[in-house]
Amino acid sequence: MRTVNSNDPASAPRFDPEAQGPAPDPDATGAVEPPPQPEGMPGRETHERKAAWRRGEARAAERAGGSEPPRDPYSGLAHPGIAAHAFAALSENVRDYAIFLLDPDGVITFWGEGARLMKWWTQDEAEGGHLRLLYPDGGSEDGTAEEHLLQAARDGEYTGEGHRVRNDNSTFWAGVTLTALRDPEGNLLGYAKVTRDLTARRAADAALVAAHEAAEQARRHAEEASQMKSLFLATMSHEIRTPLNAVMAYTEILTMEMAGPLSPAQHAHLGRIRTSSQHLLAIIDDVLDLSRVEAGRMVVGRSVMQVDAVVSEALALVEPQASAKGVELSSAVSGVASELTAWGDSERIRQILLNLLTNAVKFTDPGGRITLSAGAALQPPDDIQVEGEGPWIYVRVEDTGKGIPADRVQAVFEPFVQADMTLTRQHGGSGLGLAISRRLARLMGGDLTLRSTEGLGSTFFFWLPAAPAEMVRADMGHPSVATPATTAILREVRDAILAEVERVLYGFVARLRSDPATPSAHARTEAELEDHLASFLSDVAQTFGGMDLAAGSDGEGIRDGSDIQRRISQRHGEQRFRLGWAESEVSREHQILSEELAAAIRRHIRRERPHEVEEMIDAVRVFLAAGERVSIESYRRAAGVLSA
Repeated sequence: MRTVNSNDPASAPRFDPEAQGPAPDPDATGAVEPPPQPEGMPGRETHERKAAWRRGEARAAERAGGSEPPRDPYSGLAHPGIAAHAFAALSENVRDYAIFLLDPDGVITFWGEGARLMKWWTQDEAEGGHLRLLYPDGGSEDGTAEEHLLQAARDGEYTGEGHRVRNDNSTFWAGVTLTALRDPEGNLLGYAKVTRDLTARRAADAALVAAHEAAEQARRHAEEASQMKSLFLATMSHEIRTPLNAVMAYTEILTMEMAGPLSPAQHAHLGRIRTSSQHLLAIIDDVLDLSRVEAGRMVVGRSVMQVDAVVSEALALVEPQASAKGVELSSAVSGVASELTAWGDSERIRQILLNLLTNAVKFTDPGGRITLSAGAALQPPDDIQVEGEGPWIYVRVEDTGKGIPADRVQAVFEPFVQADMTLTRQHGGSGLGLAISRRLARLMGGDLTLRSTEGLGSTFFFWLPAAPAEMVRADMGHPSVATPATTAILREVRDAILAEVERVLYGFVARLRSDPATPSAHARTEAELEDHLASFLSDVAQTFGGMDLAAGSDGEGIRDGSDIQRRISQRHGEQRFRLGWAESEVSREHQILSEELAAAIRRHIRRERPHEVEEMIDAVRVFLAAGERVSIESYRRAAGVLSA
């Protein structure tokens, strides 16, 4: 093994920082012409840059002509001794890098002060030692010293990262560059090694990776928790709906005095039960809506709708509530505003407006005022979250109510939160309406925002993407992106059946008494013909409104509702047999009932896409067909055709 004498005078000279020399010439230049005078005058730098460009062009032309300008590959235009002094100066004075030299076999021949400060090996220890003394036993993550020397000799350079060993056997993460040094004939003279301590950077990178992984894990956990919460809410809502539907159905049965006559006080108690049940059912509907939105199962349509039409419908529905409380309700949607059109799901838009209006009525004192207006904007305000270039349509609901404190404005859009929880106890409600409304607005590409001053009132802005007015006609009758079997439509059908029960019963009885196919009904009393049909229809409505077609309609609530309908249908078949009806008359009366109920639903529900209403009517007919089958079976058993 060859050794090197570190005191060999042939080795690179040490830089003496105490040495003095002449001061640099301030007018020195690489240009032919002297720089602008005096010193510090603007333009001296540009003068030098222009000279550099000209010099580069001249040398390139020389090379193209076959005459290479004289230049040493290691010292350039400098004297070789100057280049050696420069290397020594860098090695001794640069602190961020360890710079040292090795001979062709990898033995260290020059060890600078920067190398000592980084690697802690002294000059006496390092010079004369092989490069491998800086590597862990068996090599580092990036390989061994011998492999790196071989690669640098073969390729001209090795660059990599890995652990290196200090004087006290501690390690640090190093970024290294090992460069082969050759003479003009290509003979290997040795190697130059530059090392940088990357421990801090690597630790920072590791911390960033760990933070990213922790954030990603937290995000996954949050999503899982949100999904579990939504599943829990949906499951609990369905579980609560199951007994609630039964309570409402049995309340109707008691009200019909099927188990015996009731006193006025008992009727009043049943009325309170019915009202409380309907209130609880509305809260359950809100919880289900929220769980669907958060679980990503809420589907909204995208069609063109006229703002004025939806606003008018919402106002008509809220007008009785406002009048009863003595709150003035007015619409300023007129003129140009009445012709505005927007993209969205008209059913969901109506739901949002109803929520805003009912809240305004709820929290506005008698004698107050609620005003609806609409408009358009090319650019939305900074406080809304929308995507796209616009333009935008907004509906503004402004009231003179109690207002909301500034620190509670955003909180009212969170689930189960209201501006003042004492108002929740006073006025009722779950605190879900605004949370659902904002989520629905954003699903449609819009937003819902609020401006409020405590004591002066609140103003809600409902934003939607604008649509060309000429598309309103083209969009009529065409299916929306959303499937029609949405919860909102189901509830709308439920409400239609409940609202039209009396009218359905009247038409049903009138047709039975005049239809040639039902002669047994012509002389019967109204009570005999109706035969608890009101309870049957009420239970169908409640069961239908509780369906969730997206999740499947075979839940406990549907089965419990069908059980009540089955009991009523069984009694109906028995009653028709006792009255002497023919089986064909029982079938005919169910056909009449189906026609009357379909007409009632069409009267009560006015939608832009009639095919959605027809699909819901077909779904209702499934319940009626099941009731008809049970009635026929019960009729046949009473007649002795079927065994009990």
